[in-house]
This record gives sequence, C-alpha cells and structure tokens, in this order.
Amino acid sequence: MMSFTRNLCAAALITFTPVTAQAVACTSVYGIWSTWEDDPFESEEQSRQEIYDCGDAVCSRFVWEGKPLDEKTGKPRLDVNHPDESKRGRLVSEANILSKFEPVPDDRGCITEIYGGEIYDPRAGDIYGDSWLSYTIELEGEDILRFPNGIAWTRYSE
Repeated sequence: MMSFTRNLCAAALITFTPVTAQAVACTSVYGIWSTWEDDPFESEEQSRQEIYDCGDAVCSRFVWEGKPLDEKTGKPRLDVNHPDESKRGRLVSEANILSKFEPVPDDRGCITEIYGGEIYDPRAGDIYGDSWLSYTIELEGEDILRFPNGIAWTRYSE
C-alpha cells in the first residue's frame, strides 16, 4: 500500500510540475522569399525563391516567376546570359540564384545566416563569389534577408 501511495504522489508531482525547458522556436533563412527589382514593395516582385539544404550546402531555387515569358518570343525565358555556354539553353527558372553557401548557426542552433557561396544574376549572367571573395547573407528580424550589397528579400506569406 505504501508503494501505491508513493507512486500516486510521484505521478501527481510530475503531472503538476511546470515545465521550465521549452523548445526554442527558430526563425531561419530557410523558406520562401520574395525577390525585388529594387527596394521591397517599391517595385514589382520578381520571383519567389525557396532557400533549402542542397546536400552539404544551402541553395535557392525558383518557385514562382513574375515574368516567366520572354517579351520578344512569348516563350519561357532561357538563361541566355550564363557564362557557362552549356547552361544557356536551360530555363531561367532552372537556375540556382544562391548556391554553395554554408549554413551558420547562432548560439541556439538556428540558421540565421549563410556564408560563402555564389550569387547568380541571370539578368546579366554574372556570378558573384568565388574562392577569394565570400558573402554573408543574414536575417534582419524575422522577415528580411539582407545581402551584402543592400538588396533585401522578404519572407513570402500568402
């Protein structure tokens, strides 16, 4: 009987003890982001990019384009400006704007910035970043992703 009472007291103590260690909610660079021609909301939304893990790195891919068709041909836009001639026949939507970035966790383990990597601009065909020049892209608050040149992407929400 004593053991039943002891077990009952232990169960009540566990049930009514407040939980002090709660899971930390992370806001991270992962997710879908709206890209802009200039300042967010002061120009047309260009695309939506999903930032995701791509193997050992962090990349982005198109999930929506504001102008998917070439104005001259009326067909899907091709990546005609890519410096690698073998990629010029692919669709712009198949290009990774961000690639080869390393995730950088904060003190809680949340990925709030990415470092290194390459940034591709399909409009001009320029690739920024290489072995001697690295970039840091970081969260500013929860909903702005800030690039080193001042460009910002905003977290997409429906």
